[in-house]
Amino acid sequence: MTTLGYRVFLLLAVVAGSSFASNAPEPRSLAQLKELSLEELLSLQVSTASRTDESWWKLPSGIDVVTADDIRRAGVLNLPDALRLATGVQVGQSSTRSWAVSVRGMGVLAGNKINVMMDGRSLFSPFFSGVLWDAQDTLLEDIDRIEVVRGPVGSLWGAFAVNGLIQILTKPASATQGWLASAGGGSEDPRFASFRYGGRFGEAVFYRVYAKYAETDWTYNAAGQHAQPSADFFQTGFRLDGTSASGATFGFQGDYYTNQDLPRDRVQTEIDGFNVLGRWGKGDADEGRLEFLSYYDQTYRLIPLQFEEARRTAAASAKFERRTGIHHVLVGGDASFSRDRIGNFGVAKLLPARRTTHAVGAFLQDVVQVAAKHELTAGVKLEHNSFSGFEYQPTLRHAWLPDERTTVWGAVSRAVRPPVRIDRDLVIEVPGRRVFEAAEDFATEISYSAEIGFRRRVADALSVDVSGFRYWYDRLRSTEFVAAGQPLTFGNRLNADSWGGELTMHWQPARAVLLKASYRYLDLQFDRDPGSTDTSGGSAEGNDAKHVATLAAHFDLPRGWEFDAFVRHASDLPRPALPGYTVADLRLGWRGARWEWSIAARNLGDRQFPEFITTNSLNQEVSRRWTAKVTWRY
Repeated sequence: MTTLGYRVFLLLAVVAGSSFASNAPEPRSLAQLKELSLEELLSLQVSTASRTDESWWKLPSGIDVVTADDIRRAGVLNLPDALRLATGVQVGQSSTRSWAVSVRGMGVLAGNKINVMMDGRSLFSPFFSGVLWDAQDTLLEDIDRIEVVRGPVGSLWGAFAVNGLIQILTKPASATQGWLASAGGGSEDPRFASFRYGGRFGEAVFYRVYAKYAETDWTYNAAGQHAQPSADFFQTGFRLDGTSASGATFGFQGDYYTNQDLPRDRVQTEIDGFNVLGRWGKGDADEGRLEFLSYYDQTYRLIPLQFEEARRTAAASAKFERRTGIHHVLVGGDASFSRDRIGNFGVAKLLPARRTTHAVGAFLQDVVQVAAKHELTAGVKLEHNSFSGFEYQPTLRHAWLPDERTTVWGAVSRAVRPPVRIDRDLVIEVPGRRVFEAAEDFATEISYSAEIGFRRRVADALSVDVSGFRYWYDRLRSTEFVAAGQPLTFGNRLNADSWGGELTMHWQPARAVLLKASYRYLDLQFDRDPGSTDTSGGSAEGNDAKHVATLAAHFDLPRGWEFDAFVRHASDLPRPALPGYTVADLRLGWRGARWEWSIAARNLGDRQFPEFITTNSLNQEVSRRWTAKVTWRY
């Protein structure tokens, strides 16, 4: 393993050499950096809900968009904290670099009812069908937007998108030209730094390279002492985008990350990995557009004395879309293959220690203009996976657009969460005895849902977005007692019903003032099949607050000054029981044409409080913290 200094030296050499080989880009002006107005916000184009570019305002889905300026003005330093800005997303931190992220419930550390992607690359681990957030990062200044689709989108994206899908989209290289460097530190983030350089080759090919390093020292025990030593993380990467002479667009990007052999090396969970992704597209929807995307992702994780995983994943997708008459047809397919090697040296093991899994599917969607103001969307995805064979996920959606200011929509869908490695292969052994053994007959979890929604631009300065949902979950994972003297096993004998709603309001009383309020209500109830011996009450599947609310206020002050305030609330958690909390985040900043600095304070309220715990958690708590950051652009 090479040292951190050597890696940084190589990257700096590449940047320096490329900067002399390309034309010097013009610096970004203050006007180019200005935040979106309400008018611009409501006209944003998104691509996740329908897998094609469309205005989010007219889509028959619950959706929210976290913009680049939202992230900058929140003063956040990681992706989970950025997701807190979206309507209906519950985020709970349980340890130094562990978060539970959920949409419409089923929130646990190994949350398996939402899918998460970055630029079309899945961030899901086929080991447990969840996201290991400590290994997922990018340069936050490079994020263009985060699209959060609330509700099932399995008819387009496949398994695991049961309650929603989160897509993190980074900016094209043409939008990140020139130099950027930032650095800072704070009470619980001792130091962090990043830089980026963007250049071009000729007139039609743009690129950027970046690197970042950060240390975090977040969580405390109930006595007010640090529960774990601080963690560190280094990541570097690149992106290239261009247009060929024939009009085709293409791109290539990749990342490498590690926390091994860094300056603050210690006994800790070791993570290491890299990914590369390529894309190509040509045409437009009216004449027919064809797109291809493929990526390779390699990861390594070592939890000392407990667990080791090395994984290689390759995936590819293709899609074709065309508008003709009253139809907008989208058809395509996806395939992914993942091979792992598990180091079984703790009490919990995966047997066999090596396995290759696959998921191959095809999707079809047709958006039909059934009347002047009515659109009907019908879609389905058929998918085959290694554990449960063929699965199907259909949806039917309707949008009524009575005028340019209003959208009324409804949807019914079926979504699935098929088995993964841990469901079929987990074994727990203590000296002389096997106490748990997963069963080969563990089946796919199924969800049926109904949704309704209403969006209205009440006035030029005020918009309202309301959605309601009802879910029926069948065959959820349970832990079952087989017989005396026999190990426990997984079963499919839990069920759940949920209903709730989400509200988002944007109000811009003046150009220099923008307010956003969001609220989510959730009622989630679990029950067992007759004869089930599960005693968890659903705690392994979801621990969710009934009420989650946020209020954000952005003020543009004279002479480049900015002030931002955020209030976050989450009510009590039921399993394990945990009190609710209300905290405030504040940020004061100044921004010029080249320089920007800010001071941010987070979690103002209680001195410290537990945000999320699990049955086997260390019960760590988060505390008040502040950070200072300076950024230079040229």
